[in-house]
Order: sequence, then C-alpha cells, then structure tokens
Amino acid sequence: MVGSSDPEYLLVSEELLHSGYAFDLYSTSWVDSAGETFDRDIVRHRGAVAIAPITNDGLHVLLVRQFRTPLNDWLLELPAGLRDRDGESEVDTARRELEEEVGCVAETMEHLATLATAVGFTDESISIYLARDLSWTERRADGIEEESMTVETIALDEVPSMIASGEIIDAKTVAGLLLLRQRLVG
Repeated sequence: MVGSSDPEYLLVSEELLHSGYAFDLYSTSWVDSAGETFDRDIVRHRGAVAIAPITNDGLHVLLVRQFRTPLNDWLLELPAGLRDRDGESEVDTARRELEEEVGCVAETMEHLATLATAVGFTDESISIYLARDLSWTERRADGIEEESMTVETIALDEVPSMIASGEIIDAKTVAGLLLLRQRLVG
C-alpha cells in the first residue's frame, strides 16, 4: 500500500465563486490529519436522473441525440435531466424527463444504479432508471437543446458495437446501457 491508511480530512473554508442553474462552484480549503493544508475547486451539483426506456418488444432502447455545448457536438444519450424542482422525488423527475424528451410514459420505473459522475471535482450523482411498459404521449421539450433533439430507437444487440466504435461515448449512457443489458439477460 502506498501512503497512509485512512487519513482524516477537514473542510476549513469554502467560498462561492459562481452560482448557476445547474451547479455552484466553490473554492475550498482542507487540512489533513498531519496538519497539511490544500485547496480544491468543487462543483456542487443538484443531481440528475437518466432513463433507459426499453421498448415493449424488449429488443430496443430509446435514446436521444442532443447537442452538447461543452463538446460542441451531437451525442447519442439516455434521456436525462436535472433534479431542479424542489420537492420532486427522484423517480418523478425521471418520469417527467422521459415525457419531456421522448414523449412517453412508463408504467414501471426500476432503479438500476446511482453513479458519482466525476469525483475529482464534483459531487454530482446521477440515478439511472429502467423504464418499461411504455405508452406514447406528446413530447414536452423544455429548452433550446430539447427542442432540437431527436429520439432514436436502437437495437439492444447493437449497443456493444456502438460503444466500442465510439458512436456512444456519454458515460451515463454507456453505464446505463450496460446495466440495462445485464438486467435483461441475467
């Protein structure tokens, strides 16, 4: 083992640098059990959900193709969204986002996993749900990106090759699709 085992860390101070609609950015100072201090920038996030909607034939998943400004590119992803409504449960956020982005309602929602997305700089977590027994309604796009997104039906058998080829690169989508395939197979 390299380093000391289980040192203790204490948050000494934090300063809000930016407050935005999706996250807040803090400059923080810490001290370890030996008295050494260090600084870290931390993004505090409101949390998010993603949904793996399986078609009623059990052979396909519905994904969205969305423009992502940080990458200046279009990505194929699980439908997802922020936990940005006070008092709304996680599963209700997932239900709302599925209807907004895809235009369907799920009879059942099953929690697959909760992931910490980028632990080196943010406390963001995203919970992934499997949506089954879908019925169609109207899409209720919320925002510029959602208005231009498309919904695509992807065969589950194609998922591994799409990940391997780099057609699907979004981390929550890769994890969610692999968990979905594992749940359906085993």
